[in-house]
Amino acid sequence: MNEIRQKLAKYNTLNPKKTGLVVLAIYMVLSCCLICFHEPWYDEAQAWMIAREASYSDILFFLPHYESHPPLWHLILSIPAKLGMPYEISLKTINLIFMFLAVALIEFKSPFSNWIKTFLPFTFFIFYQFGIISRPYSMMTLAMVLCALTFKKRDEKPIRFILSLAFLCLTSDYGIAIAGGMTLAWLFDIFLREKKNFLREIFSGNFPRLTGLICLLILAILLALEVAPSSDTTVILESSVLYKFYMVFLVAPAEAVVTNCLSGENLGATVSSPLGVVLTAVASLLIWAILVLFCRRAKMLHFLVFPVVCFAAIGAFYSTPHHYGIYVLIFVFVYWIVKENESDVSAKISIDKKFSNVAKIFAGVCFAVSLYWSLMASLNEIVYPFYYSRTLAEWVEENTKESDVLMVNWYPTYAKDEDGNDIFSEPTGVNYKSVAEFSVPVDPYFSSPVFANEVLPYQWLGTLDEDFKSDYVERVLSYGAPDYIFTYNENYIPGFLIAIGVDDEYELMTGFNNYRIFKSNLYPYSVMIFQKVAEEGI
Repeated sequence: MNEIRQKLAKYNTLNPKKTGLVVLAIYMVLSCCLICFHEPWYDEAQAWMIAREASYSDILFFLPHYESHPPLWHLILSIPAKLGMPYEISLKTINLIFMFLAVALIEFKSPFSNWIKTFLPFTFFIFYQFGIISRPYSMMTLAMVLCALTFKKRDEKPIRFILSLAFLCLTSDYGIAIAGGMTLAWLFDIFLREKKNFLREIFSGNFPRLTGLICLLILAILLALEVAPSSDTTVILESSVLYKFYMVFLVAPAEAVVTNCLSGENLGATVSSPLGVVLTAVASLLIWAILVLFCRRAKMLHFLVFPVVCFAAIGAFYSTPHHYGIYVLIFVFVYWIVKENESDVSAKISIDKKFSNVAKIFAGVCFAVSLYWSLMASLNEIVYPFYYSRTLAEWVEENTKESDVLMVNWYPTYAKDEDGNDIFSEPTGVNYKSVAEFSVPVDPYFSSPVFANEVLPYQWLGTLDEDFKSDYVERVLSYGAPDYIFTYNENYIPGFLIAIGVDDEYELMTGFNNYRIFKSNLYPYSVMIFQKVAEEGI
């Protein structure tokens, strides 16, 4: 056992710059290889289509109320998108640049041991979920690393730390909340040091800090107003407040690092079994216990509590399992700033040996599990089609003519019973916006719309007014019978044909199996293409 410990410890004595270069090179090679296999899914395409098709006025002032995050990601994507540059290459390159910078800073600037710096970049959320899937969380990863990097000299050089917080605000509504928590913790830290002289210290003790904080406050308020959900947004999940906070405090932390007990990877996914309820709760409580004790002994507990509470204030009301990975970024930030504080001899932290051993063993388990998720997700990405976007675009390019009319069938809507369940015998209409589930992922590969019944170039997360619906339906009816119908569910076809006033027959031409990937899980689903049956003699 001692020999093993010595060999493991020896790795930490290696030159950190050389090991960092090797890790960074491996990270880049693996990421570049894997992104070639990844088919962009709906959310990735939605951002690209907004960047390409929306006006800058809408990107800046209108769409954030429905997209729920500041416009920085769309503005960055708009440069290649509006210039007509290749979709997948541009999107993935931008995402990879942010992640490369974040990992490079971890490797060369963090106070972590060689072991942590070697494995952290390959954990599931940092490597796969935020690295391979191109979304604003790559920016948030870099922003959180910059906040940790500039934290230690926050009072000496406040502008660097404040600029990092401002960048964090610009990445996401979650970023606004977390940056707010960090700022509150900073102010509380000053209060603990100054007590009665707190106000004097704030307003006259450090002019650059005061100026920066005022500017940060103004930016945060403007961004919060900008991303405040519009009254007609359609993405807020209805559930009890207590349940939401149970999920964010007693499920999300465990799901971020060690357990895999959810029923799915979409909004509203619940813990799938009673055993899962116990596992996630126990693991989450252990995580909180370790972090609280670790931070408390370093006298930095407020830098854990404030960011977590502020994140929970947003995450409890809208979060999906992939958002739980933000906890990983918070944990990295907290561990980073505590380790830097610990490295100061005058602030050496004395930690009980038993507690330290438990923390190390649990951390080792978390790393092992997360690395396993990364491995399985990567293998599944290579073996299975993640999404139908690229496949359908290729099929359309190869099998249809410019004169063909392609449509996506609308989802029917039904009357609800007293429990809120659909009454299938009482259809009430159709969900026109469901067309976006096909049009948004496929359109980025083309310069003009593919589907004749497209509603807008991107998914609209608000309600459609009646005049818009009337004009839209009139336009769709004018096309007559489509040559091809794309659908998830063939049972919807008859209702769709009635809705567009068509009595032609359609037959299944082909279909594609797809597998959404999350951790070590696969979530299979299929898409189908129906072709109009040719009349005899034609």
